[in-house]
Amino acid sequence: MELTYQIGYDETISRWNVTAMGKEPFHSPKKSFEAEVNMEESYVQVVYPVREAFLKEERIKKAARYDGPYENLYFPFENNRIDLSTFLHTPHYIYVHAKAGVCAEEEGSYPFDLYTCGGVRVWVNGGEQACYTPYTRNIAGHTRVNLFLKKGLNEIKVYADELAERDVFFYFELRYKGGTPVEGSVEVTEQPGEIKKAEEILKSCFFQQDMYTEGEVRLCYDRTLLDGDTRVYITSSPCGTGMQLSEIEHSEMTLKKDEDYLVFAETEESSIRLSRISACLTVGNYVVPRNLFVGIIPKSRIVLEPAATIGERKRQALEFLVKNGEIGFQSVITSLELLKGWNGNAEKGFDLACKKIERHDDCADFSLAPFTLLMTRYRNLLTPEKAERIKAMVLNFRYWIDEPGNDVMWYFSENHAFLFHVSQYLWGYIFGKETFTVSGRTGTEQSEIGKNRVLAWFDNFFAYGYAEWNSATYIPIDLIGFFSLYLSAPDEDIRQKAEMALDFTMQVIGFNSFEGVMNTTYGRIYEETIKTRLQVEPNFVSWVSTGRGYCTYYGNATCLYAISDYEPVDYEMECHPQPGQGVVMETDQGIAGVKINTYRTREYLTAGVRRFKPFRHGHQQHLMNVVFGKERPAIFYVNHPGERVFSGENRPSYWAGNGTMPWIERYRNLTVMVFAIDPNELVHFIHAYAPVYEYEAYACHGSWFFAKSGDGYLGSWFSNGYEMTAYGANTEKELVSQGLNHAVIVKCGSKEEFGSFEAFQKSLKEMEIEWNGDHSAAFTDSQYGEIRVRDAEEFLVDGTAVSVEPAKGFRFLRTKL
Repeated sequence: MELTYQIGYDETISRWNVTAMGKEPFHSPKKSFEAEVNMEESYVQVVYPVREAFLKEERIKKAARYDGPYENLYFPFENNRIDLSTFLHTPHYIYVHAKAGVCAEEEGSYPFDLYTCGGVRVWVNGGEQACYTPYTRNIAGHTRVNLFLKKGLNEIKVYADELAERDVFFYFELRYKGGTPVEGSVEVTEQPGEIKKAEEILKSCFFQQDMYTEGEVRLCYDRTLLDGDTRVYITSSPCGTGMQLSEIEHSEMTLKKDEDYLVFAETEESSIRLSRISACLTVGNYVVPRNLFVGIIPKSRIVLEPAATIGERKRQALEFLVKNGEIGFQSVITSLELLKGWNGNAEKGFDLACKKIERHDDCADFSLAPFTLLMTRYRNLLTPEKAERIKAMVLNFRYWIDEPGNDVMWYFSENHAFLFHVSQYLWGYIFGKETFTVSGRTGTEQSEIGKNRVLAWFDNFFAYGYAEWNSATYIPIDLIGFFSLYLSAPDEDIRQKAEMALDFTMQVIGFNSFEGVMNTTYGRIYEETIKTRLQVEPNFVSWVSTGRGYCTYYGNATCLYAISDYEPVDYEMECHPQPGQGVVMETDQGIAGVKINTYRTREYLTAGVRRFKPFRHGHQQHLMNVVFGKERPAIFYVNHPGERVFSGENRPSYWAGNGTMPWIERYRNLTVMVFAIDPNELVHFIHAYAPVYEYEAYACHGSWFFAKSGDGYLGSWFSNGYEMTAYGANTEKELVSQGLNHAVIVKCGSKEEFGSFEAFQKSLKEMEIEWNGDHSAAFTDSQYGEIRVRDAEEFLVDGTAVSVEPAKGFRFLRTKL
């Protein structure tokens, strides 16, 4: 049997028979090499020696056309490519075989654009017709191929391969560029109608909320598609930090014909869990998977009554983490500090961290630096066996790329580089007389080199701040290094620099937090960073510091904070507005001078970066954000999706980052955005994350969207109009605005400024808005007068140009509402 579908211009051969993805460890000679640390937040291409060895082997040229069985049927859903992207901590050779059919009305040459991350060989009717091997890690290559098709059904076979180095984008796509439509087909062993029905059922599925803090976790579906009660198999994989034990959960549930949802979990009975969900239906031997995301965060667990002092709250934090924290090095530290011994989670966390370090896994450095405490603060609690294991793994570790190795640990972002240097410095000091086998140096020599690298890192940090500005994901990693030095550095000058770095970081967290949650623009994020923002670790750091915030499952930095004597001032209160007041904060971060601008009142915090790399391809930068409502803070932001998959692995992804970055300007409670999307991007629309379940009220009026939470208001205008997503995974969480060119206005307000929500809406709807369809726009604002954007170059407020000047340190301006 065959499942058929039409393929028109710019559409993809999307249905394939595929084998399971093969993977095998890739071994190469151990070498040292040279490369610069990335001083910005964007992705940089670094060719490791292991990739050079892979490229020399040219394995793809040795691959024969596959004539064996295909175990799986690939289900594309919204994806346009065969996408097997994944994460492997050590180097692996990965590959897949795929087969599809194309039916042509006439014999001839048919044009396709071939896209891939990796390499691809293509056979048509038994003969090889294309081989394309860009192998530019995580950067797609594409080329035009003309496939000669006979009249009628043609068999297309593909072999694709790649070297997996940590996060690996591995996909291929054949996109049709001909004027005459063709028909795609794929061989199936089950009825095509049943397969399509299973897909339609899963397309209808969505969680009512992305983040649950109480009540039933509901997985909704369209029951009209069901013939009867239907079994669904659910796999839940935790999102994580790269340091934790990931336990995958499996469950079997029922989609009932007379219900609109199933109860996936009861929040209050669940552990804290941020999960990638795969909901699967079976059709004969086929398993049809649908990927979703949900965060379950029981409020009863994460809200603790804070003690009166920082010291007492540190004790509370340790008690929380012993019971609720992820299993990794934090479970070791908390158990040894609080219990003065090893509980079960500490044993698991110790073994997990040691294995990562011994294998030279990516992110091993995150655990290696704080493990110095085991040989200092907790030495008396180690068995001889544990002490010997630590010594062996430390002496056999690779501390930088000038030492020979064949690993694929990432050294080149600011947080990784720092933790490698901290580890080299501290472990070299601890084992000063020993020989470190990879480098051949003594510990004393290693420590001196590490010390100089730490000092150079601090020089850059104090000059420019964070490259990955405000990153709620990676600031906790930097804090691991700062606290490791604060607790263990043998040199007082380095300990003092660590304390200065802690002070600066506590300012960053405090100045970018609203009601205890770090809600702002970020240099790097992931989907879960935004959707389940109550669980970013800076919130726990804030809670320890001020009593405002939330306890988090992730506590790698917090546990080190809790065992230290470090105590910061309450920086968030330094920028807290008084009644009738707003506070503008501006600062530059990173060597690129990223201009971060926020404006807060008692009812909202709106943030963005001004004129940052507009109209260039983005990475994981979260360029604007709004949170509003003091009592129940709600979120809103606008971005250009970097891929079509709703919860995918790409960077930028659908929700995190931008495919093409917009031009942004800000003035107090206003954010103005201009989009000019590259036509080569996968997605030709922008969208807003607008989870209406967080809003007390919302309204749609023409091109305007309005929302209210408590006494905080939001209004957003889309030049091309918008539609609220009403079906599938993003139901009532997304506003979609079609087109390549856009102007967007986002404005906040409050009861204190506008009176009622209705009055706020009326004020915005009365704006006179002009947009030239390109880079210029103008409108009237009831608070600030005429706002004008000229060619995405000039920004004028009431006739006065708003300048872009360097901002040294944190600059504040208190204004009247």
